[in-house]
Amino acid sequence: MPRRRRMKAPVLSRLAWAWLGSVALFAGAGGAIFYFAQSGEGPGRIALPVNGIELFARAPTPAPGTEERIAAPALREAPSGGPQLAEMNPSAETEETEDGLVLIYPGENDLYAENENELLYEEEFPEGEYDDVAYSADDVIITIPGAKAKPVVAASLTRAVTPIPDPDSALLRSTALGKAPRIAPDGRKAVSYYARSFDGPRTKPRVAVIVGGLGLNTAVTERAIDDLPPEVSLSFAPYAKNLDFWTKKARDAGHEVLIELPMEGYGANAEALGAAALLTSRGAEENLQRLDWLMSRFGGYFAATNYMGAKFSADAAAMAPVLEKLRVAGVGYVDDTGAAARAAGGLPLATVTRMIPAAADDADRRSVRRELAALEQIAERDGMALGKTYAYAATIDEIADWAKTLEKKGVAHAPASALLRTAAPTR
Repeated sequence: MPRRRRMKAPVLSRLAWAWLGSVALFAGAGGAIFYFAQSGEGPGRIALPVNGIELFARAPTPAPGTEERIAAPALREAPSGGPQLAEMNPSAETEETEDGLVLIYPGENDLYAENENELLYEEEFPEGEYDDVAYSADDVIITIPGAKAKPVVAASLTRAVTPIPDPDSALLRSTALGKAPRIAPDGRKAVSYYARSFDGPRTKPRVAVIVGGLGLNTAVTERAIDDLPPEVSLSFAPYAKNLDFWTKKARDAGHEVLIELPMEGYGANAEALGAAALLTSRGAEENLQRLDWLMSRFGGYFAATNYMGAKFSADAAAMAPVLEKLRVAGVGYVDDTGAAARAAGGLPLATVTRMIPAAADDADRRSVRRELAALEQIAERDGMALGKTYAYAATIDEIADWAKTLEKKGVAHAPASALLRTAAPTR
């Protein structure tokens, strides 16, 4: 029987089959892309804020017997808010990892305007002057194959900050001079509502610091808000401009705030304290009128504190009406003269333990360190201590560095409000 020959497809037929297979493959891929685009189940772009953390590159597999390391690329600390630079950046660089993730980094021309919160470009900066401009917190976009696009909570190794509430209308009353604090109809008071929460262990000594004189110098005020830990309470001068802006910025950063009351001191020029100064030469009605103006300068403060005031505080007849008005308004008081407690019946009050010198330059840093160390010793002896100072750049730097050491020393860093005590009512 003759052997049957196997039929082979002609060359032309095999080429035709190859073309048909290619067309089918591309058609299938196109259909999948169309499906994912319509269903939203395709690769999703996820904005990953990276404020305060480092992005570690995956190290390559080392050769046998060797060990290799690569440095972690780090993003600079970023300002809050701002546009997502990665989504707006045509010069962004991308890197695909072996897991299929695509990292999109900002381009070199995308710089963040420190004051205007807007995107700037390299030609607007002279060479070398934009090296310290920070990226935004949304610098990296991660694309994950097959994932739906969704927002991601900010990832950070830093402790979350709880803002202090904005002024509540129920805690304000209208006066001829503006809004002033009052006790709300439901009983809430500014002294507790605007205080920073503190639940530190009672077994640890507590230490608190107030930095005052803020609002008068823009650079120093911003530095105090941004560089000091939120446990540091901030006190604002009543004559400063833009107090609503600065105090909101401070509260948003977690700082509780105070209003300063200029008061007559011994041997001081009363005129230097301004037109709203509280003076022993004025009657109670005149001082209370000025107090109305002072208390309406901004909202959201938990307490008032004196600026100068040793003579006025020592005069019980002059001081008592002022402290009573604060008590009725639901506001606390922090005194650095040591004399106000005699007239503070029923008012939540704290007395400053130690005045910390204001370091105008680096030469004064040693005295700041000495007083901060003394503050710790008092807290360890008495269970708590309250320091107060006025804002200078060197002082702010020293307090910021000192605050980082407290936890290791077993000292609880408390806000000033945690040291308030209600004075016994006077008879």
